[in-house]
Amino acid sequence: MSRNEQAVRIGDVADHPLRHASAQARETEPRTIVIRQGSGWQSLAFLCLCLLLLAVVVLGHRALAALEGRSQDTALAMARFERKVHHVESGLAFEARQRQLLLGMRDHILRVNGRVSLGDAYRYAELALRASEKYPAVDPLLLLAIGTVESRFEPQARSHANARGLYQIWPATGRLLLRGLGWDFDEAALYDPEKNTEAAALYLDILFATYGDPEMVLAEYNGGPLNAGYLRAGVAALAAETRNYVPQVLAQYARLKEQFEAGTEIQAELMHRDGRRQAKTLTTAAAAGRPPSASEPRREGSASLPAPPAERAAPGRPAR
Repeated sequence: MSRNEQAVRIGDVADHPLRHASAQARETEPRTIVIRQGSGWQSLAFLCLCLLLLAVVVLGHRALAALEGRSQDTALAMARFERKVHHVESGLAFEARQRQLLLGMRDHILRVNGRVSLGDAYRYAELALRASEKYPAVDPLLLLAIGTVESRFEPQARSHANARGLYQIWPATGRLLLRGLGWDFDEAALYDPEKNTEAAALYLDILFATYGDPEMVLAEYNGGPLNAGYLRAGVAALAAETRNYVPQVLAQYARLKEQFEAGTEIQAELMHRDGRRQAKTLTTAAAAGRPPSASEPRREGSASLPAPPAERAAPGRPAR
């Protein structure tokens, strides 16, 4: 190939791309990009919708929290109500048991001493129960057993050793006990059922704090600290009265516990029969607050109770 031909080909090759590029440039038209903007109310509506959803979520959360708080308050109120009901039921059950115990003690006193009136037997039982509540170490049935053995619930009882009253307390011991209870002591003080009962309960409470053994407590209650020491030592110097007294009271106490645990039968028919209860007359004069005269006629429908029997003096009975 000649040098001229090579030059021609190279020139053709060089000219071809230039012609193509310039031709393509002439054929291409200018393009315009248009950006369309949406209206403002659509964005505002979307924002409002988001805020509304957020508000619904917040309000729902608060509503759930309020419901949970109310449920907790309701649960607490129900728990308090249940506790109050349980407390009331426990109180009623306790009062029923105490009432049953009181009436059972009253009936026991009536069986022990048939000369005691219904009102006095109820009062002696109530005094013993109240004293045992004041001194929890003293079982009311133990106090009942001691009164049964000591005086058979004769308030004017007096022993050969000068022990006096329902629970047979010596004057020297009674003076200390009554002064400790804030009462003045005189010769008739130990014959007062209330003072005698509370003094006996205080004395037993002191002895239980000292010994903690019912046998030792009863031995000193009956024969003093010397006989309590003899009982502990098991020597023959123990007084025969104390030797018999301790097992007698304990046996009576065991019988009473067994009887009351098994359930006592209350003598309901005795509740309105008391020979010492003052009679009442349903007349116009009595309703007016003045005693009726013998000549005043009785109106139809009025009623009168029979006169009570004559008062009797309670004889003193030696207890030991």
